[in-house]
Amino acid sequence: MDSLNLQDDVESLQHHLVGVLSKDLEWLTLKAKFFLPDLDLTPVDEAPDPTQKVSLLLGKLRAHGPSTWRTFIHCVCMEHTMPLHLETMLLSVWGTDSEVPSQNRYFCEDAFPKSQLHHSGLKRPSSEIGSSPHRKCSRQQQLGSVRRYEKLLRTLVLQRYGSTQVRTTVPQKGRPFSFSQTYVDLVVRRGKVTWLKENPEKPRGDALSGPLEVEDGADLKVQDLFKGQSGAGTKVTVLLGKPGAGKSMLMHRICQMWANSELDQFSKVFLFEFRQLNLVNQELTLPQLLFELYLSPEDEPGAIFQHLQENAQRVLLVFDGLDEFLFPWPSQGRCGEDSLDPTLPLPVATLFSSLCSGSLLPGCWVVTTSRPGKIPDFLLETATSVFEVWGFEWLQIEKYVSNFFHGLPFRDTALTELRDNTQLQSLCTVPALCCIICICLYHLLLQGSTINFPSTVTQVYMQMLHVFISRKQGASEDKDAWMSKDSQALLGLGELAFNGLKVKQIVFYPGNIPERVVAFAATHNLLSSFRVRTGIQQQKTCYAFVHLSLQEFFAALYLMVSPNIDKADVGCHFFLKSKWSLRTKARTELLDRFHTFLSGFSSQTCQPFLSHLSQQDEAWVGTKQAAIRQVLQGLAARNLTGPKMIQLCHCVRETQDAELVKQAGRHLPFSLDFHNFPLNYTDLAALTSLINHASASVHLDFSGCSLEPQCLDALAGCEKIESLRVRSRKCRDAFAEALSRTLPTMKNLRKLELTGNNISVQGIGHLAQAFTDCLQLEEINLQDNRLNDSSCVKIIEILHKMQRLQKIDLSRNAVSVSAVLALAKEAVSYPRVTTLEVRQAQIIILFFVSSGKTLEMPRSQNVKKNEPLKKIMTQARKLTFSLSGNQLEDEGCRELAETLPDLQIAKQFNISDNELSQSSIYCLLTSANACKNVVELDISLKNKTAIFRFAGDQENDEAQPRATVSNTQLSSNSPEPPSPSARVIRLRHCGFQSRDLEKLCRELGSCSHLDLSNNHLGNKGIEKLTHLLPGLRSLQFLILNENRASLKAVFCLASTFSDLEWIHEVDISLGRQQSISVRCIGRAREQSTCGQWAKRKTQQESLEWDAHFPKSFCLRECQMDPPNLKKLLRILKMCQGLLEIKFSHVTMNDQSIEMLLDHLSQLHNLNLLLLSQTTLSLNSIFLLTSAISLCEQIQKVEVRSQNYVCLYFTPGKRKGVSCRLTDCCISQVDMEQLCHILGRCKDLGHLDLSGNLLGDEGLKYLLKHLPQMNLSGSLNLSRNNISQEGALLCSTIALSTCTQAHEVSVSLDPEQKFLIQFTEHQEPRKILRLSRFNFQQEHIRRLATLVGQVPKLTDLILANNTVSLPGLQLLLNLVRMPPGMLRISVEEPWMTMTSVTALLDASIQASGNITKISISRQQSLLHIEEAFPQQTENPAVAIFRLAQCDLGAGQTFPCRLIQYDLAASQNLAIRRVVEKYIRLQELSWSQVHLCDASTQLLKTLLLSLLELKKLRLTAIVVSPEGVRQVASGLSHCNTVEELDLSKNEFGVESTRVLMGALEGKCQLRSLNLSSLQLDVLVLNELAQRLRGMSLLQRLDLSNSGLSSIGCSHLSACLRNATNLEDLNLSRNKIEDAGVQHLSPILPTLLQLRKIDLSWNGISPTGGQKLAEALTLCVQVEELHLGANTMGDLMAIRLAQNLPQNLKVLYLCSNQIGTEGTLSLGQALARCQSIEEVSLEENIFAEGILPLSKGLLKLRKINLTSCKINDQMTKPLASSLVLCHDLEEILLAWNSLGNEGATELARVLPQMNQLKKLDLEGNQIGSLGAQLLAKGLAKGPGIQVICSLWKNPVPKDTAQLLQSQDPRLNFS
Repeated sequence: MDSLNLQDDVESLQHHLVGVLSKDLEWLTLKAKFFLPDLDLTPVDEAPDPTQKVSLLLGKLRAHGPSTWRTFIHCVCMEHTMPLHLETMLLSVWGTDSEVPSQNRYFCEDAFPKSQLHHSGLKRPSSEIGSSPHRKCSRQQQLGSVRRYEKLLRTLVLQRYGSTQVRTTVPQKGRPFSFSQTYVDLVVRRGKVTWLKENPEKPRGDALSGPLEVEDGADLKVQDLFKGQSGAGTKVTVLLGKPGAGKSMLMHRICQMWANSELDQFSKVFLFEFRQLNLVNQELTLPQLLFELYLSPEDEPGAIFQHLQENAQRVLLVFDGLDEFLFPWPSQGRCGEDSLDPTLPLPVATLFSSLCSGSLLPGCWVVTTSRPGKIPDFLLETATSVFEVWGFEWLQIEKYVSNFFHGLPFRDTALTELRDNTQLQSLCTVPALCCIICICLYHLLLQGSTINFPSTVTQVYMQMLHVFISRKQGASEDKDAWMSKDSQALLGLGELAFNGLKVKQIVFYPGNIPERVVAFAATHNLLSSFRVRTGIQQQKTCYAFVHLSLQEFFAALYLMVSPNIDKADVGCHFFLKSKWSLRTKARTELLDRFHTFLSGFSSQTCQPFLSHLSQQDEAWVGTKQAAIRQVLQGLAARNLTGPKMIQLCHCVRETQDAELVKQAGRHLPFSLDFHNFPLNYTDLAALTSLINHASASVHLDFSGCSLEPQCLDALAGCEKIESLRVRSRKCRDAFAEALSRTLPTMKNLRKLELTGNNISVQGIGHLAQAFTDCLQLEEINLQDNRLNDSSCVKIIEILHKMQRLQKIDLSRNAVSVSAVLALAKEAVSYPRVTTLEVRQAQIIILFFVSSGKTLEMPRSQNVKKNEPLKKIMTQARKLTFSLSGNQLEDEGCRELAETLPDLQIAKQFNISDNELSQSSIYCLLTSANACKNVVELDISLKNKTAIFRFAGDQENDEAQPRATVSNTQLSSNSPEPPSPSARVIRLRHCGFQSRDLEKLCRELGSCSHLDLSNNHLGNKGIEKLTHLLPGLRSLQFLILNENRASLKAVFCLASTFSDLEWIHEVDISLGRQQSISVRCIGRAREQSTCGQWAKRKTQQESLEWDAHFPKSFCLRECQMDPPNLKKLLRILKMCQGLLEIKFSHVTMNDQSIEMLLDHLSQLHNLNLLLLSQTTLSLNSIFLLTSAISLCEQIQKVEVRSQNYVCLYFTPGKRKGVSCRLTDCCISQVDMEQLCHILGRCKDLGHLDLSGNLLGDEGLKYLLKHLPQMNLSGSLNLSRNNISQEGALLCSTIALSTCTQAHEVSVSLDPEQKFLIQFTEHQEPRKILRLSRFNFQQEHIRRLATLVGQVPKLTDLILANNTVSLPGLQLLLNLVRMPPGMLRISVEEPWMTMTSVTALLDASIQASGNITKISISRQQSLLHIEEAFPQQTENPAVAIFRLAQCDLGAGQTFPCRLIQYDLAASQNLAIRRVVEKYIRLQELSWSQVHLCDASTQLLKTLLLSLLELKKLRLTAIVVSPEGVRQVASGLSHCNTVEELDLSKNEFGVESTRVLMGALEGKCQLRSLNLSSLQLDVLVLNELAQRLRGMSLLQRLDLSNSGLSSIGCSHLSACLRNATNLEDLNLSRNKIEDAGVQHLSPILPTLLQLRKIDLSWNGISPTGGQKLAEALTLCVQVEELHLGANTMGDLMAIRLAQNLPQNLKVLYLCSNQIGTEGTLSLGQALARCQSIEEVSLEENIFAEGILPLSKGLLKLRKINLTSCKINDQMTKPLASSLVLCHDLEEILLAWNSLGNEGATELARVLPQMNQLKKLDLEGNQIGSLGAQLLAKGLAKGPGIQVICSLWKNPVPKDTAQLLQSQDPRLNFS
């Protein structure tokens, strides 16, 4: 090389290169087209010699630039075999970054004239386009230029996209594949423009319910895209399709067909790609867009553009890839202008929008393609047609594969492989994937290897990559070899793809890509190149991945193999794509399969590939794969939209992780809804794979989704689908035929809905045949299809075969009246048909076990008044009949009324809208009286309704009781719902007046519920009706809303209410919407013979009923002056029985209140007086308060916010009256009057003055007079604007001056709580609680002084008062008390950060003797107990408790104690500690960290504590050496009686050491080793020590790993524990074998009182053995056997001999059923000492605990999750009310409804000791909650917390009830 000059070197290389490439001219031509997309090959084709052709092509490549030339040289060296020295010379001369020598420029000269380059699209100067004035030319010259330009366009299109003739060439070995194989027609379906305007997830209701506009089910040809649109305006066609569906291929096909004169309607076609338009960096005019960016004319551009404007209707503009455009679209106003100047430069986005709107080139045809959900707003208005590109179906796949393998011997083999592989078929429906699969198949078949094709999309792409690379490098080279060789190039290509997607870049400039990467991608056909014009006279060569999915594949691959991306980054880049484009615009515009590829790479199958490529071990790759799977697990647990759910299914399937598939399937919701997006076979197959693993049956809903018939094959055999709904106009008879093949395989399908489809009689024929094989179907809905009369007949023919069918809906189909009658005739003949409903467009058939039937005539029949009805109706026995919307009038109604009693109508008879009058009403009432089974008659002349409702068969009535009156009409104290046998008459808007009532009432004798609302009765009519009420002996409920009533009617109704004892409730409102309701219950109870609500056995029970549900008179929204109030009260005082009077929104002044109080003494039966929403003065409030001393029957006075007053009365002697005056604006000046009023009450129990304006002075005045008030309960003074000084002073005053005050709690938080608790007797213990104060040094001194002045103070509790550590020391030092005990608790946040040393130092400063100290860092609490006066000797009891503290070596004691000498006990500091703790009898450390120095100190203390009785070391952290120190000290503590080592995590050796320390503990009475793991050796040693503990009374070995073997060792040593009283072996695994060892021992333990064997896996066999042993343990008081599976046999055996002294019985979660429960109930009735019973989570749905005799000592009963319903509640409540000491009732998670709540509310006031009632998770509604609230209000002393969480109580009702009574809890 050195001897050659550069010129000779280049010429020599040129000669050698030409020689090498002359042998492969085809390869060179393809490479030249790749690097020079616009290359004109005409001069090359004309050259006669191949050498000349090679020289010309090399010259053009060399002339394009040094970068292109270097990349080309790399490709030559990589793809061609040549001598090594030649390859070295090529790379050294031309493969480096140095510029090409200038002396070689001759090689770069272009030898062809420029005129020949116009065909390749080179630009002309833009000055000729749009210049003004236009160059004049003749018409003939213009047409000539136009023809020439059209020819240029056709030539360009043919060069780019080739001819339409079928190419027969196939890929040959060593030749690159092309993605554009022979075109095959795609599946294209017509859509609707309205779909573009809808949200992708919004149901297309209008489109589905409207008429069919187009035949959208047929496949379309290319020519069909341009048919069916007329008019002169611009036509815009939008083609939607998923990525890879073939949209771009279809656009190329359109251009190709036009170039071959197959689309003659267009003279010009322009095709633009938005991915290239993204690179345009300047504004353009329309001529510049057409001529500069696409193809320049040879001449006369102005004339050509003028021709385009004049013939715009023949111009087709194609814009491909709308979804890939990255810039914002213009606003609607800008693109909607009428006309724009074509010479005006505009952005590309504006040019496109203006073309679509017709502002530019009006009349042209615009075609654009996009993915669904990526349509800009302006296109929603301008689009004129929409098509959907579906890709391939099987016929297209078969044709494509045949063309691909044309002429090859293995074509049939390839087709057979596809036919046999449904997974491959589903992948091939996407044309891009179909091409890849064909290439891979070709490679596998060419090698003759066994076909083992991948099953996931990701692995298909991996196979493609292997094929593309290996075919260039030789088939002999394996995958590992080329991965190692090309890993860096692949990594670079992946980085390019990843970075491009991040910045939304899909087109790349050469400068942005490393040359080695370009050469690698070009060699293996992974990148395509093309020339892009970025502006006027600007063009560049760019590269792009051959398909966007390939870029996503390499980007995902880069994420998985790049060392710069860790597993956290991989998870951050994974997300599912949403159909909501605006919501995810920033992240997912260019991503469609990215998440799929990431999921596929997480498969274990891909791990070796990723490991080789990343050159990392498989563990490194596995962490990234696990991160992807973890993200998928999180997504599976979320509530996803339909599109995201489908993508999740694909991703989970790609992972090939069986466990992940199961987890995702278990998280599927019950209802899977998919709306308005296309679904293919692959989607449904992925979905089905998850549904098959669902935890329960699912409901599938496809609304508006495009479903091809073959898609349904994916659902075949899926047995987890319970309901299937398909609603789409695209589902036609072919769809129904395909569905008929799938339905019989779905064995658990119960409900099928095919609504809003296009199924006709042909499709119904297929479905009807399939229905006979689906006998499990219960409901079929075929409404809104194209069914006709014959379709209905086919449906009727299959009825007798489907025994489980309950409903068929044929509504909104084209069925004639004659067909309806035929349908009715057939329905009557089938005994299982109960209802045939035909109303307008509705046709519904209902099936039940009963034979009752319904027939409703359609409006179209128009039955006349003189038409005979008997013949029609008498044939329809036991039917529901409808004649609504006809013309019966009064005469027809009379004839009908005569016929009605002879009919057996089952449910309903509708004669609405028949022009009836009042005379018809009397006829109908007479007929209703004659028909005994009429339960309701609803008539409204104004609304034209007239409906009879009849009682059905007896069995149906019992199964489905009918609620005749809505709950809104019943007040909260209504004791009984309407009887199932009640008869309801509603005569609303009928114009009845007073004169009509006598005649009307004669027809209402059997009426139980009467509604006369909206008539014209007035006061006179209401008065007359009250006189007629005694004659309506069946009446239970009367409604008189909107009848023009006034106060006169109120007095009349009140008089009737007082006179008639059976009127239970009157509710009157005289507001804008008048309402009057009257409820009668007395006679209903006497007459009713059925129903639990009507039973009354004894007179005593009747009295109790009246006491719980008194009569109620409610008056709302009226003016009530004193005279009228006096008149009303005089009337009400005559009322018999307990009475409730309620006034709401009634105006009252002070005189009215005085009048009301004057009559209180005369209202002897008054139970409650309520004034709500009534604004009262403060004087009125005091008047009402004074009533507590005037009327001894008042139990409680409650006043809230001056507009709510409630007085509760008690019939007997009251026990402590309660007075609540909250938020009443009571100030200091009012205290004298208030104290005077309260002082007159001698039995005041509770006083609540919270939320007023007392201030410090008002509070002091009140406390000064507190001793005269005789309070026995509590005093609430919260929220009264009290200062800190005032609160501190008043709290100590209250404890000092009032001997009955025993606790004061003050908190100065924002709510400012101040509560004083009293006791009836002098309590020696007094408690002071202060929180949220701001204590400084002076406040602490003041506090210490005041505390010392409180006699008998026992507890001082300070929480969050900003007391510092010095303040704490000061407080302890200053507090001086009389002889006695004082407990000081201080809680401050800083204690969590303070060392134990400092806290101990502070505690030692206490002035008294410390008898107890507790430190809890977690609770920030220091608790000290002192004895006064201080003693130097003989302290009473010392308790040293260090909770949750870190006892480090330097923090155990003050610093002066650290350097102690164990041998020298004279140290002053240690002596001081010993003096305080030498007599300790109890030492307890919990959750502490002990270092070795700390354990050494503990050992020293244990050695010095000679009187230690109790030692607790629980949950401590200590080293093994520390354990030895502790054991050493413990071994000398032989006086210990109680030892607790529970909750420690010691090693086996440490545990064994501790067991050794138990030797000699003969005084031990309690040993707790809970949660201390005991192996067999340790247990043996423990057993030896237990033999010496003859006094042992309590042994706890719970959760210690005790097995059946260990139980045998334990049983042997327990024989000597004759004093054992408590044995706890819970949460072990002794099982039945352990029970065998333990059972003989238990009867020998004569002192045994408590046994706990819960959670031990004991089966029924072991349970029976244990029960036999327990029957001999007559002294047992507590028995815990929960969480086993012992069942009924154990319960029955145990119940036969239940210990008589039993107090606690826990049998939760033991699978006890009805028999066991009944036996236990009978046995418990004999156990009068029982206190607690738990039967939680046992199954007894029909029996309930029979406690008929009552358990007098029962305190708690747990019946959670026991399937208790309303029917069981009444006997349960009757039993519980007899348990007078009951404190807790747990009934959560049962099936209690309003009836059950009513029973509980009835007994609630009698349960005075109740503290908790848990009703969580039941079915109690608003009515039941109100009844419970009322029951609580009747017992103001009950401290019950009623939990109603997760009950169907409306939120507003819950808030209202909770505000009225805080004891109710709804959260």
